[in-house]
Amino acid sequence: MIDKESIPLVCIDKMNEIHFEEIDILNTLWKLIESCDDASEITAQIQVLVEHMQQHFSYEENLMRDKNYPMYSIHQADHNKVLNATRYAMMDWRSSKDRDSLSEYFKEELIEWLDQHIKAMDTPAAEFLVTSSNN
Repeated sequence: MIDKESIPLVCIDKMNEIHFEEIDILNTLWKLIESCDDASEITAQIQVLVEHMQQHFSYEENLMRDKNYPMYSIHQADHNKVLNATRYAMMDWRSSKDRDSLSEYFKEELIEWLDQHIKAMDTPAAEFLVTSSNN
């Protein structure tokens, strides 16, 4: 389980709200991986996560594009990388139903990525967006 207090905050409230929504989705997914006997429920929750990630990334990318954020392409590439990795994890789950592999991806790789992405990518982007809105 991820404690929302452990997630770094940025200076745009909407971005923080979206990150917290994603944490809620991940926490639900982890509960299902650990205790649910119905693989289709796990699959459905992964799909919820992928759809949320797509909306999350689209929101941020639109903000950055609208303000001509100079690091847009690098930020977008990082989004694409993790979205593709998550889709791969979903496809692997659908074919193998390997809970350990799925749990390892979400608990170790994805949460580490989210923390680092917020610190290294979202924080400077949010600061740029706020500053450029004030000009």
